[in-house]
Amino acid sequence: MIAQRSQVRRLVYAIGGALLLASPLAAQPDPAAAVLTRAMDAENQGRAREAIAAYREAIARGAVIPGVLGLERAFSLVAQEDSVLPALDTLVARFPREAALRNAQLRALVAVGRATEANRAFDAWRAVDPESIDPYRDYARVLLFNGRMASADTVLGEAVRRLGSTRGMLLEVAQLRAGLGRWTEAASAWREVMRAEPYYEMAAFFSMQPTPVALRDSVRVRWGVATAPLGAQQALAQLEVAWGAPRRGWELLASLPVRDTTVAIWEQFAQEVERVEAWGVLTEVVVAIQRARPSSAQALRAARIATRAGADTLALGLVREAQQDPVSERRVAEAVPIELEVLARLGRAAEAERVLAAASKTLGPEGTRRQARTIAMAWIRAGDVDRARRAVRAAPLEDADAVSGWLALYDGEIGTARTALRQADPPDPLRIEVLALLTRTTATRSQAIGAAYLALARGDSTRAVRAFEQVATELPEVASLAILSAARVQSARGDTAGAAERWALIVERYASAPEAAEALLEWGRLARRTGDRAAARARFEQLILTHPTSALVPQARRELDGLAMEARR
Repeated sequence: MIAQRSQVRRLVYAIGGALLLASPLAAQPDPAAAVLTRAMDAENQGRAREAIAAYREAIARGAVIPGVLGLERAFSLVAQEDSVLPALDTLVARFPREAALRNAQLRALVAVGRATEANRAFDAWRAVDPESIDPYRDYARVLLFNGRMASADTVLGEAVRRLGSTRGMLLEVAQLRAGLGRWTEAASAWREVMRAEPYYEMAAFFSMQPTPVALRDSVRVRWGVATAPLGAQQALAQLEVAWGAPRRGWELLASLPVRDTTVAIWEQFAQEVERVEAWGVLTEVVVAIQRARPSSAQALRAARIATRAGADTLALGLVREAQQDPVSERRVAEAVPIELEVLARLGRAAEAERVLAAASKTLGPEGTRRQARTIAMAWIRAGDVDRARRAVRAAPLEDADAVSGWLALYDGEIGTARTALRQADPPDPLRIEVLALLTRTTATRSQAIGAAYLALARGDSTRAVRAFEQVATELPEVASLAILSAARVQSARGDTAGAAERWALIVERYASAPEAAEALLEWGRLARRTGDRAAARARFEQLILTHPTSALVPQARRELDGLAMEARR
């Protein structure tokens, strides 16, 4: 509701300002120009009384509309909004057909709560120009701005009775229906507004954002069809982001024909998606922009975003695209660190070393030295500890550096590793997994833990499983997590029998441990895949009953729903 009121406020002043500028009385005669400048200077400096006097003088010198607007603002500074009314009464009597003055009068009367006088002023305006839609439209806007939805509805109803249509007030009708919670009708009205004026898509977005979940499909139906105006599709895409479904929003926009307007819409959508940090969807958007309007700068931007989404292979292609000829040394200097980081994450250490060597002239000695840590991380992920150490010989590491933490982990110095990996940035899934195990124990050394993760880095899953089993024996406080880690490795390499054996062990021996929930979920999924629906259902239900606070409960419920659907087929 606050966002909606804010949007109405912007619309009222923007449209009101356009009316005033279009008025013949908006002209600033030369004798009044200096006075207006003096008035605005006083207003901007907070000297409200001086500004009021100067604006009165400007009105007397012929600058009627700018003077009235200034008076409104200056009186609001001293909380005397009703003090502008005597001047307006006099001016309205002199210029009875001047819509800008009538609008200001209604605005002031409603703002100070003088509803009866506002109604009389509205009736007087209608009497002067009975065939005009302006009195109805302007009064409805003022009422909407002040949150008086029922009164605005009455005014619009009167317009239909007197004029036969509200076609000229589609904007007000759309705002009103949304304000009254008539969301389906509001969606239809906004669609027609945007058919005539596509630039109202953000007004429509703010107005419809509070739509209840149960009624959002009605908005989607009215705005998402191919015959809906482009502004409606754009507004709906923005709404999907606000409603937590950015991918649905992108699906609306992705198929638009590629032209400059489309790319501009994609750019605006990308900004909204980035705010909610939906990196996967954002990657698709920026890649589409790059394909539509290729540039090295856009390719580099897309590469950065792809790394946030974990799309390392795509990011590598984009960052290399950013370095295609012709490209400046500055662009290479920006791109190479990203390329090295991606190669390190992919474990392609030798390739990363070659890239760094080729770019060393551009990066310079200091820039090359700074990348030594990235090269070391690449070798760490490849499981080559010796080459990782050699990579950082000329670049001393801080105690909290991730490289130090991983090297300490592989050496079995888990106390040092615990401190370094906890403080290092940025986080990554494997480091979080390691820390989950290290923080479960107070031990400072464990060759078995180091051996397990070094074996994983080298792709030796058999040795990793044996090492995790040894960890479970040597450190009982982390046994359930170590066994689960072994099960994850076995499941990943397709050894479902071995994984199931360990899931069963966790459920039987460590039933109250947090890992039991994951064991039940994965064990149940295995049963479902192999057609044992009864066992699958029993495990999912056991997870929900015995671990009701687990973050995995929603997944177990979805699995049960899937089983129910399969049973009905």
